[in-house]
Amino acid sequence: MASFLLDTSCMISVVCAWHEHHERATREMERRLSAGERLVVAAPALVEAYAVLTRLPSPHRLSPADSALLLEANFTGDSIEMVALGWETYRHLVRGAPARGIAGGSIYDAVIAACGLAAGVDALLTFNERHLRWLAEQKLKVVVPPP
Repeated sequence: MASFLLDTSCMISVVCAWHEHHERATREMERRLSAGERLVVAAPALVEAYAVLTRLPSPHRLSPADSALLLEANFTGDSIEMVALGWETYRHLVRGAPARGIAGGSIYDAVIAACGLAAGVDALLTFNERHLRWLAEQKLKVVVPPP
């Protein structure tokens, strides 16, 4: 069975109807789910999405309670697999980051991608494709939801 992962940019786009990429992200996620693909959620992306939702500028900022409910309703459940990494994988990511040109906040994208690789997903949906160029050498396809 094919499977996919959403990064934080796609998760925020899906749950925020006002977001410029809402329709694109939602349409791609729904298309994949309707085709029988399995949604895998990276635990770090769930936490990062919560942080973003609770610190957005007004009027888009959500309360902590609303953010938690929204994320739980959309990205947890019996049919969704949650994946997290062990400490050795984090150490490996940091050690390998310089050689892959990963710096700054791109390391968080690398953690989410590593979760996808660990779970064996086929695709990572993102709007931050430039942060994931290093995945070209991996078995994880980077997909930007089409317009």
